[in-house]
Amino acid sequence: MNQTVQKVTAFIVRERNGVKELLVFKHPTAGIQIPAGTVETGEDIETAVIRETYEETGLQFVEIENYLGCFENELENNQRIITETTQVYIESNLTAIPYKRKLPKGLTVDYLSTQKDFTHISYIEYEYDKFHKPIRIDTNITGWIPNENLSAHKRRHFFHLSTQEETPDAWELKSDGGRIFKPYWTPLSPKPNIIPPQDKWLDFVYEKILVND
Repeated sequence: MNQTVQKVTAFIVRERNGVKELLVFKHPTAGIQIPAGTVETGEDIETAVIRETYEETGLQFVEIENYLGCFENELENNQRIITETTQVYIESNLTAIPYKRKLPKGLTVDYLSTQKDFTHISYIEYEYDKFHKPIRIDTNITGWIPNENLSAHKRRHFFHLSTQEETPDAWELKSDGGRIFKPYWTPLSPKPNIIPPQDKWLDFVYEKILVND
């Protein structure tokens, strides 16, 4: 479990009528977010942040203005991150019954214990039903993952980006998973409300993107 999983975050800023704005998006189940994601195998962090920007906002023409720094390790002592898409087993062996679907690379899970070549983890999956006035449905996934598919180190890189692409103030796009993302520009001042723990990301770079833009 020595592999470091690299993450990237895109702070895309523009100025309109003297007002600096940040591009965020509304996730259909997880609230207001900043474009971010996992660096893929063989990919550098600059390529990754541009790719994640496109996947979560649809912007095709962006430029990296500045590298804003990183969190050397975002994980708490009771957390682990998945390094390769993996099965979760009901017992600590590969012949045990697996969960109905695999958990993806880059997902942060809660650490419970270690037993030889396996780690006992827990993860709460949030979804919503499709009825009017939906009720949140939480699925608690608890099981065993091979140690080779987990790490205790997650490094997050922050970038300031710009775009010359003309966009409306708000729009929609369909993600790879079929969900509808709703990107929109929001004033940088006062500081936008972002979901935890992403609000800490914004706190970390806020003064820098105000000055650098």
